[in-house]
Amino acid sequence: MCKAPKEDEFRGAESTGSAKGMMAGANLFGLINAVLTCVVLGIVATRGGDTKKTTNNAADAHLDTPVWMKQAFLNSMKVDYGENPCIDSTGQAPLRADLGDIECEDAGAQSATDVTKGAAGDLDPALAPIVDYNDMGMCTVNVHWHIGAEHRSEGQYDENQSFDHPNKDTYAGSHRRLASADGGMNIGHMCKAGKDLWEANDPSVRNTDGSVNEYDWKYCKDMHVGLTYEFHWPHSSLGACQTPWQYQYHFLDGVLCGATMGNVDIGTASQLLMDKTHGIGVEGQVFTIVNGMGGEAIRPTWDVLNGWDRQAAKDVAYYQGSTTGDAVQSGANAGDMCRGTGNLVTWHVDRECHTLEASTMDEMCRRMLVISADDMSPDVIPHGARDTVVASLTDPAEDHPDYPGTRRLRGSN
Repeated sequence: MCKAPKEDEFRGAESTGSAKGMMAGANLFGLINAVLTCVVLGIVATRGGDTKKTTNNAADAHLDTPVWMKQAFLNSMKVDYGENPCIDSTGQAPLRADLGDIECEDAGAQSATDVTKGAAGDLDPALAPIVDYNDMGMCTVNVHWHIGAEHRSEGQYDENQSFDHPNKDTYAGSHRRLASADGGMNIGHMCKAGKDLWEANDPSVRNTDGSVNEYDWKYCKDMHVGLTYEFHWPHSSLGACQTPWQYQYHFLDGVLCGATMGNVDIGTASQLLMDKTHGIGVEGQVFTIVNGMGGEAIRPTWDVLNGWDRQAAKDVAYYQGSTTGDAVQSGANAGDMCRGTGNLVTWHVDRECHTLEASTMDEMCRRMLVISADDMSPDVIPHGARDTVVASLTDPAEDHPDYPGTRRLRGSN
């Protein structure tokens, strides 16, 4: 007979901070599967049905468990941590209203930029980019992704890598169709690696009949094999680091959490950023999703919630900019709107595109649903992509000094 787990077993399996690794998530998932097995068997027995399962052991029983039941159980396991300290009575960080979208001519340095080596950028923000997030006491406060790359890296992910993929219709109907046209999402740049795989009919992205070799997604929503996504890991020294509230949706609630808890006004917050008392940054990395490629695409040692795949990031640009998203434009046209966070955000961007197994991606989404006291479910769905910003609104990206493909490793001669 199945016994209910003790409360401390649930809490011991729970992953609540960026320092927690994949093992904690795996323990939690195993615990969920074991309990769900008991629940399902109990329901069958109560109904007088046949208790024999198509699976042969409890470890595999989750394969037959409906997704809605898994999610309901995940939600029921969450501990009540009380009120979210990162938001106010309006349901968001109060400083978000002070950082709203503004006309581009008043906006300061914007993102996403062209991070190609030598790409132009006409602005020189007063705030220098942060080299090392850890040295600034910054922790990861969110992870989310955009359909297509918002940044541009010539020959890796740029305007020349577009190709026909049937599941682009999920987002906007056609490549780079404006979000305002029909309420869809703006689609960013595809990867050359993804285009090459698709046009070669590689089995990791296409079936023999030419259709998409789609993955059976359990936790991520509206994701598709063969397409490119730019992943973002916002970091902040104002985050609720090493607490159950560290990870937040909306990401700005996490970025500004310390200011919310301290009732800090926008003037004080800006000064704290300008004098480097606190810092805000984002790691950006671009992946094409594959199914069954194996090898490095699985990325077995990567703690996907803590930040980007550092082992894969060999050619890294960094610069000062803003937040992104397809609610604002590139600044190329009169009347374009820009982010009010201009100049405030340090970006570390991997110039190369990589492949990522869909199963690894789905595990990332599963962990997002249990990692935080906040509800992260709105971020297991892709966001629209902002068009790459024009050079007149950008800080020129430089080679990051701490990655082997750029300048030198720290401590080397």
